Order: sequence, then structure tokens, then C-alpha cells
Amino acid sequence: MATIKYLFTRKQDNLWGITTRTVGMQDVAPGSTYPSGEHPGTYLFRPDKGRVLREFQIVYIIKGSGWFVSAHQPKRPLRAGDAVILYPHEWHNYAPDPQTGWSEAWIGFTGRMGEELVGNFFPDKSNPIHRVGVDDTLCAAFEKAYEVAERQLPAYQQQLVGYATLIVSSIYARSIQMPYLNNPDGEGISLAMNYMRQNLHLGLRMEDIAAQSGMGYSKFRRTFKDYTGFSPAQYFLRLKMERAKEYLLSTTLSCKEIAFRLGFDSASYFNKMFRLYQGQPPAEYRKR
Repeated sequence: MATIKYLFTRKQDNLWGITTRTVGMQDVAPGSTYPSGEHPGTYLFRPDKGRVLREFQIVYIIKGSGWFVSAHQPKRPLRAGDAVILYPHEWHNYAPDPQTGWSEAWIGFTGRMGEELVGNFFPDKSNPIHRVGVDDTLCAAFEKAYEVAERQLPAYQQQLVGYATLIVSSIYARSIQMPYLNNPDGEGISLAMNYMRQNLHLGLRMEDIAAQSGMGYSKFRRTFKDYTGFSPAQYFLRLKMERAKEYLLSTTLSCKEIAFRLGFDSASYFNKMFRLYQGQPPAEYRKR
């Protein structure tokens, strides 16, 4: 069973940066003909020939398995939880395994913002397949996008901008997060981050936090930076500085009292670190 929408666009729709051309979901039973004949000529393709599109498309495999090949990607298997980026003017081909069939969802779009999102975060055409897992939030985003496309209420194209952006950002985030899910190292980093947040009043040693996470310090520091983008010490200092900004804006505590609450050895050292972090001393930040 297929639920497919091909959409008209108006000139003002382009002002939002993304215009959605197609949204669909399809269950392909084992042994079924693929693709179905319900697509217009610009979208229809044959597994023995492939096709070229004029837009970006994201294809998400929810169930089953199959294969994918493109001008930059040799033939590779697809499985449930894979998201595939189809690039404009890039030859590609894909199909479900006749033994398993599959359930797929997709969204196709054009526009300046869409080009920037895909170009900045998925620039590598030789790596179009992203292992993101079968995710309820992602499935729901495709379902909601189809509902919007089906009803086509006024300004539905603008509403679809949100779902297209959610889908792209979710695929990016999930592809980064997957190595840490159900992984002891990821759980250890999460515990360390939570411990830091709960103990901003202390002068913690990062080596001690590493020991609590079950990792040696070198591995902990490397994994922590991969996970957060900051070294453990940088992350802990940033937490302290953000809390200091809250104190400065919402309390009458002196800089000396704030320094004490955040575990700094002296008010002068706190002032120095705040200036480095914020670009101005605490008193000026509070005044402005």
C-alpha cells in the first residue's frame, strides 16, 4: 500500500527556503513489483535503469531490507533504520529485497535552505547512507508531514518547512548519537556530565571523574570531547560560567560570593575566567 503526495508550489513558498515537492510512505510486500506505477514520469524509475531527480530526497527504511547504488556509491545493502540522501542530478537506484520487502518513507524538497542544510551537514555524495536506527520521533515526523501534505490547508508548504527541517536535523543527530546508544562509554560520559552539573560548587579533578566513569583519563578525555565538542575541563568551566551569569542577572550576590559558590579559589581568579569566557568582567556584564 502506498500513500504518496506530489505537491504544487507557489512563488511565495520559495521565500521560506524550503519547498516540499513530494511526501510519501509505502509498504512493499515480499515479491511485489517495485516501484509501483503510481508516480509521475519525473519520479518513476526502473531497478534495471535507475533515475536522476531534480531535487533532494530523503528515503527512510522503516522495515525490511534492500539495496542502494549511486554515481558516487557502489552498491550497498540497506536495512531497517537506514536513511538515504538522494542528491539532485545524481544518478541513483534502489529497491527492496524480494524476500523481505520493506516499508519506506520519503520527503523531497528544493530551496536555498534545503541546499544549505544538506550541503553543510551531508556534503559527501560517496556516503549517502546513514545508520540512524528505527526511531519513533523520525517515523512520526514523516507521518505528520504526509498528513499535512494530504490536507493541504492554507500555508501547508510553510508548515512542511518545519517537518523537512526536523527530518534532516534528526537524521544528522541520530547518525552522531548512534555509536553512544546502549554503549557503556556513552553512559559513562552522560553520568560524568550530570555529576558536573550537580557539583558546580566544587573544584573537581577530571581524573577523579574519569575514574567514576569507568575509563582511563586519556580515553575519557578523548571520548568526552567527541561526545560534547569540549574537553572535560572546558565543559565544566562553561557550566560554571553559565551559572555565574544566572547569579549575576537574578541575584544581588557579590562577585566574591559567586566565586565561592562556584568553587573558585578567589574572586580575582573568577573575574579573570569570566572575562576570558564572556569578553567583559562580571560587574560590567551585570550592569549592561
